[in-house]
Amino acid sequence: MKRTLLVLLGLVMILATVGAQGSQEPQKSGPVTLKYAFWGNPDAIGVEQDIIKAFEEKHPDIKIEPIVSGYADYHTKLMTMIAGNMAPDVMRIDDYYFYDFIKLGAVESLSPYIQRDKIDLNLYPKMGIEEATVDGQIYGLPWGTAPLYMLLNLDVFEKAGVALPSLDWTTKDFERIVRSFNPQKDKVYGFAIDTNYLSSVLPHIWSKGGTLLSEDKSRYTGDSPEASSAIQMLADLYKEGYMPKDTINSGNTEALRRWFSNGTIAMMSGSAQEILAIQKIEGIRFEAWTMPQAMNSKNTTVFKSNTISISKSSKQKEAAWIFTKFLRGVEGEDLYVRAKRFPPTLNIAENWDLYLDPNLYPKQIKQISELIAKEYGHTLPLRTGYAAIESKVIPAVQSAMLGTKTAAQAMADIRGDITKIIETNSK
Repeated sequence: MKRTLLVLLGLVMILATVGAQGSQEPQKSGPVTLKYAFWGNPDAIGVEQDIIKAFEEKHPDIKIEPIVSGYADYHTKLMTMIAGNMAPDVMRIDDYYFYDFIKLGAVESLSPYIQRDKIDLNLYPKMGIEEATVDGQIYGLPWGTAPLYMLLNLDVFEKAGVALPSLDWTTKDFERIVRSFNPQKDKVYGFAIDTNYLSSVLPHIWSKGGTLLSEDKSRYTGDSPEASSAIQMLADLYKEGYMPKDTINSGNTEALRRWFSNGTIAMMSGSAQEILAIQKIEGIRFEAWTMPQAMNSKNTTVFKSNTISISKSSKQKEAAWIFTKFLRGVEGEDLYVRAKRFPPTLNIAENWDLYLDPNLYPKQIKQISELIAKEYGHTLPLRTGYAAIESKVIPAVQSAMLGTKTAAQAMADIRGDITKIIETNSK
């Protein structure tokens, strides 16, 4: 699927001028219909339909036509629509791919609208706005901005007599805790990781003081001793039996969720959506935590966003902006939070009262989320070509985990490929 998306990215680059030409057409007068593209499961689709209904009741002259698919196919479908000059007016974009959409000229700068309407950007998470800003222009409003937590199964920790880590735990604490569990005797593993996503791997690289890209994202640094040692640490834990053998081949977070929920693993990384899925399983006691940290830096917990953008080729940009403001404003956020779609993502403290259920775990998610936003958060090294970079790093990490190469060899072997991706996507 990622290979298909990368091919489509190239195709859309060739056809980008088509969208730019379409954007010059005049807007229609009278009632308009906007196409709104997003991903989601059946529960999520229901929430979006409720939001659309509330919007249409407030703005009867604007109708919303939803375009929805599962996440796995979503960005490929979106790229196909753009390549065919059928781009939706408003679209949700995962920030993994956001910079590619901007480079292709597929999305409109919202800065003029924000300035004209005096939108208070302090309402949004700072890191969400940072991810949506390129060359001083804001190309979308943040959606679903939240940490990628370390999830701790409290029952597993208590049964094994292992103390929970502090919020300021280090990578040494992480290794010690993982090795405190005895898979051979108790069939309980300290940790499992989904190696299919860089966002799961990067916190461990950061916790060793390493990086994947230089600060300006112009150079590959994933083969540094610090970064390689983080991958080798994970490989050693896996090779020594402290992680389930199916970790590499599980291919999705569903297996990890099953292991976590049935007490097979003590820790796993998980998103806000993953937390909602686990909460539906009766009797699970768990907490959302910070990720292990480096000795000189707390900023190792991924704080990631998605973005709601307006298509450059939309012929109804004013109506699209009205819908975008509603969707990512106070009213839309209220509906998302009430429906438990995700924890509060706007800086409105009262929204936690709408979201929290005192009967459900994790009990400390409000405090932990706020701490991560203020002290522990780290944005991903997103740039054009990020998906292509990820497609090279993941196999290297997996080869190190499987022992076919040392981490140092695996991470060094992809330097040429990643350097080429960076150079190609920097033009």
